[in-house]
Amino acid sequence: MADSLSRTLARWVVNLDARDLPPVVIDKMQTSLLHATVVSIIGAETHHGKAAVDLALAEEHAANGATILARGGRATRCGAAFANSKLMHATNQADSYRMLTHPGPCVIPAALASAELNGTTGAEFITAMAAAYEVEARIAGDFIASTQARGFRSSPVYGTLGAAVATGKLLGLTEDQMVTAIALACTFTAGTNEGPRSGGREMMFHEPQSARSGIMAALLAREDVRGSEEALEGPAGFYNAFTGNNRGELSYVFTGPNHVDFTPVTEGLGSRWELLHTVLKMYPTAGYNCPVIDLMSEIRGAHNLNVDDIEKITVDMNWLETLYPSPAFPNPSRGQAIVGSTHYFVAYVAVNGSYPPLRTRIDSGDDEESASAENHATVVELMHKVETVGHQDRRAFAPRITIELAGGTAYKGEYQGTELEWGLDTEEGRLRPLFPLIDWPDAKLDDTISACRRIWDAPNVSELVNAATP
Repeated sequence: MADSLSRTLARWVVNLDARDLPPVVIDKMQTSLLHATVVSIIGAETHHGKAAVDLALAEEHAANGATILARGGRATRCGAAFANSKLMHATNQADSYRMLTHPGPCVIPAALASAELNGTTGAEFITAMAAAYEVEARIAGDFIASTQARGFRSSPVYGTLGAAVATGKLLGLTEDQMVTAIALACTFTAGTNEGPRSGGREMMFHEPQSARSGIMAALLAREDVRGSEEALEGPAGFYNAFTGNNRGELSYVFTGPNHVDFTPVTEGLGSRWELLHTVLKMYPTAGYNCPVIDLMSEIRGAHNLNVDDIEKITVDMNWLETLYPSPAFPNPSRGQAIVGSTHYFVAYVAVNGSYPPLRTRIDSGDDEESASAENHATVVELMHKVETVGHQDRRAFAPRITIELAGGTAYKGEYQGTELEWGLDTEEGRLRPLFPLIDWPDAKLDDTISACRRIWDAPNVSELVNAATP
């Protein structure tokens, strides 16, 4: 009888050695680490970020605990991870895998807390991150759109498993214990889509809670509780609960057939790295808007556009991007020409040439007064000339933009879906111009970059923590 998915994944995680990681995987993990750390410093200035830190310090302060980034206080392993996850997600600029999951704010806070408390080397820390990112991405795969259609938000649902794997790897769990950690994470995970569907903000705490739930799953696994061998694919397991069945029958997919098997979940472990498809979100908005903003900026920079000449702008996207959070539970405001919609961001860039990465987060449906900015009236007028069109044969994060001008001239641009899958050099290049605008000493921001670049050879994570705290 073939090993279960959990058994195969657990065995790979437990046996994964730092020397097994190719340079491109190390670079990718350093990239996500740098992105999350800088975003946490930005997030510390938000109301939600401050509230999460205050809560952790009030309820779970621990003098010998793990460090809360940007603030510098200490809390329990779970408390620090909760606060740091909130900081990394407060501005909606976390990294993203296949649009609907955000591994960074679940995996990194969990791994960082354990690495700091255990005195883990930088290489061990990055290896645990890589194991967690890879397992989470593989389990998520083509299944996440169906998870969304069940009314669950994919990011926390799959993120709990990532946090459990990262923590379990750093705790040195055995193979059996890692199987149990995955099983416990499958039962501890949660997060519904009613907030994204209706405009509620409970999703602001999905990833933080998933980070601590994943940590608890790994900690409890050390008690040698026997976990379900087929916690993922069993008749009443994870996939049945969160996709509707354990047969690979999918209700929705980004592209391709509505039926998959489980082979890709474990096939090619260590040779095919799914984590390389993680993208970085530079703008405080839904992930699918980020490539649209970048592409529109490129088109705008290449042509001397007169806004008054624009008759229509068409944005072709993946169909699930136009029906977020799911075709089963779409948020009507996402497809309308209102402040915070894709239409709005396209118009903003067409008018102003770019979009500020450090602008206060604007969600679809926010009132115009809160979104008022440069040339606001012109932006609002133009966004009603923008049309978004969803396609089932178009990759996610692969928009095509067509700008039609009076007189018949048209400008076009198109992405293939991989443009935001960049590495450390590009990430540094995108972040450095923002440093003068971030309320943090430039020298410490430089130190953060240096710490991320040197993390692989570092004896511990202290240099990184010190750079990201007062």
